[in-house]
Amino acid sequence: MKNVCLLVAYLMFQCIFPQHHSNKTVEVDAPGWKRVARLDGAYGRGYNEVVLMTQGGASQPRVAKISWFKGWSSYGGLNLVSLSDGGHWSEARISSDGVKAHLEVNFTAAIPQLKVFLDQSAWTGGVILDGVLPNGGDPVIETAKFGRINYGENDLYLAYNGKVGIGTTAPDAKLAVKGDIHAEEVQVDLTVPAPDYVFKEGYDLKSLEEVQNYIKKHGHLPNIPSAIELEANGIELGEMNMKLLEKIEELTLYVIELENRNREYGGKFEKLESILKTKL
Repeated sequence: MKNVCLLVAYLMFQCIFPQHHSNKTVEVDAPGWKRVARLDGAYGRGYNEVVLMTQGGASQPRVAKISWFKGWSSYGGLNLVSLSDGGHWSEARISSDGVKAHLEVNFTAAIPQLKVFLDQSAWTGGVILDGVLPNGGDPVIETAKFGRINYGENDLYLAYNGKVGIGTTAPDAKLAVKGDIHAEEVQVDLTVPAPDYVFKEGYDLKSLEEVQNYIKKHGHLPNIPSAIELEANGIELGEMNMKLLEKIEELTLYVIELENRNREYGGKFEKLESILKTKL
């Protein structure tokens, strides 16, 4: 009796939460957006995963994994992982005609033999399309660009060259962030010398008149980029901080020079005042 109850419970679980695994070999006849799998319709939810793997040829296979979450009436969390250097696909998306949804991939080359694996845990299932994959084109629900990793529709992107983008799929540095950064502390290694050379003997400290003439002619301080350059190229924090420190140290020298002149003039004024008192 116990075994019968367990069997009934298992069958009920499978009916409510079916585990659907399938695979097919299909053909990509030409580059472009192709439908890879038909997904469930407006109802049902679960986690879904499709794996693409090229077949044949002497080179290593290209492998990509596409996963997403299906809510009651919406899709979300489109994640992409490509374990090789790409070259066969550039983007993936979920499209829908309002009744059925499809997983579509933008292939960049024809693939005579493409192995497609479907792992779908959902209340209503989906299927891999057969034969030559048809063209896509329905309204897009979610889309993401392939890299080594792309999580959350471009929230976190790891490019094939190892550069990381947060909020961007075109990182131009080891880490590129499109948005705010909140940190308790940021340490920047210097690639330019610290400006203590300003205090060394022989430093060419421009006179205030020279600085004034430079500002009139160029519209910014010497050795500081113009507003146009800053807007076009941004700011290198380490380099710019050193330039600003250089100006602070130069200002310190100007203040010291002015203080010395004030003392000199003050001494002369006291002498003149003393002479005038003796003659009055």
